[in-house]
Amino acid sequence: MENSKLLQLLRAFDPPMVRAFHEFIVSPYFNKDQELVRLYDYLKPQLIKAVPNAKTGRRAVYASLYPGKPYDELQLNRLMSRLLQLAERFVSLWRYEQRGALPDCVVLEFYVESRLDKLYAFAYEKVKSKLARQPLRNSAWYYQQFMLSDLAERHFSAQNLRRYDHHLQEASNDLDTWFLSQKLQYLCAMLDRQKILSTPYRQTFLEAIREHLAQHDYQTTPPVAVYNHLLNALLGTDDKSHFQALKVLVYDSDQHFSKAEVKDLFYFAINFCINKFRQGGKEYAEDLVELYDRGLQKGVLLEDGLISPWTYKNMVKLGLGLRRFEWVERFISDYSFKLPADQREDAYHFNSADLFYHKKDYRGALFHLNQVEFTDIHYSLDAKTMLIKIYYETLETEAFLSLLSSFNIYLRRNKLISKEIKLAYLTFTAILQQIYSAGKERRKALVEKIKKAPQLTDRNWLLEQLGD
Repeated sequence: MENSKLLQLLRAFDPPMVRAFHEFIVSPYFNKDQELVRLYDYLKPQLIKAVPNAKTGRRAVYASLYPGKPYDELQLNRLMSRLLQLAERFVSLWRYEQRGALPDCVVLEFYVESRLDKLYAFAYEKVKSKLARQPLRNSAWYYQQFMLSDLAERHFSAQNLRRYDHHLQEASNDLDTWFLSQKLQYLCAMLDRQKILSTPYRQTFLEAIREHLAQHDYQTTPPVAVYNHLLNALLGTDDKSHFQALKVLVYDSDQHFSKAEVKDLFYFAINFCINKFRQGGKEYAEDLVELYDRGLQKGVLLEDGLISPWTYKNMVKLGLGLRRFEWVERFISDYSFKLPADQREDAYHFNSADLFYHKKDYRGALFHLNQVEFTDIHYSLDAKTMLIKIYYETLETEAFLSLLSSFNIYLRRNKLISKEIKLAYLTFTAILQQIYSAGKERRKALVEKIKKAPQLTDRNWLLEQLGD
């Protein structure tokens, strides 16, 4: 039963939902089948447990519901199916009731259609006030504002009065604002994903929207303003000034957007910096560190309070590249306890080794490298690369050549490494071998080879070894 759709859904309920669902199924309006109540009452204590247990076995469940009766698989399946349908209906209502003013708009719509004008007038003011009090000003808020304006227009139209009414214009304006805020998000997501996916998206209305935004001021409309700056930055239209404006809005975005939306905005800005940095825009490194730092301080780059090992590693790399060693040391120490427990030791020791290596403390680097257990293939690759660089820089010729050879064999034989990553490391070992053997006359050609190589790890380090 652990793999059943029913139990998977129920286990996704948080404690308030667990309690509310019980109230839902005991209500005669939603459910009159007491067998479903008994089934849920039996399962409810098991929902907080994340591991399978004997009490949720099919026969154990059936025996608790029908003591003394022979096991009937078909009957239990039907019971579970009906409870699943109830649970899905509960989720739809639970989530809908959390959608701000939308449930209130449904009541307003009923008043309009039923010609209950007095009830409508009172409810309209109540919903309008509720919307004004909502702290967020995201796309969802503007959709609710449009729904309210649309109902006001429909109420006026139903009265057949031949006079001007402002609600028609307001409904049209609110629809435009909601459409722009939502469409801009889609366009930005398409442009962002095209950086890593070869399949093109159809960016309909792109030029029309850009022309409209150039002629109208939406700076006081948060979702339009922030995504307009992002769109122009992604398109390369005066991208530096648009990116700086975007950054200011992203840092204050928690005033107007949900936590999930703030997270998306941070990653949009982070991805923009990463792409610029890869294209040679080294001036974006400071912005990237700042974005990661602010995002972590706000908690939006943490998943359930934990930092991704790759975000952890990326921030260390950035800090080391900027030679902000004290900041990196504090970051490694402060955030190591926020790493997932099963990856904490490897991440801490590998990144500490990287810090010591950049400080030219090779003994410290080797100490931490020896603590890494290489549970992840990427740690193994980067650790071996770091060790090769240490042997090269300390003139440990025999150890250097031996490791370079064995690393080459490891790369070629390992089938778990993707072709792109394998090529980047194989190109590194091949060029480093050539640097070691090359005379002065070949160094200029090797510099050009390094600069033109499409897939290459530690490109800047190799150039440094050639004095470039």
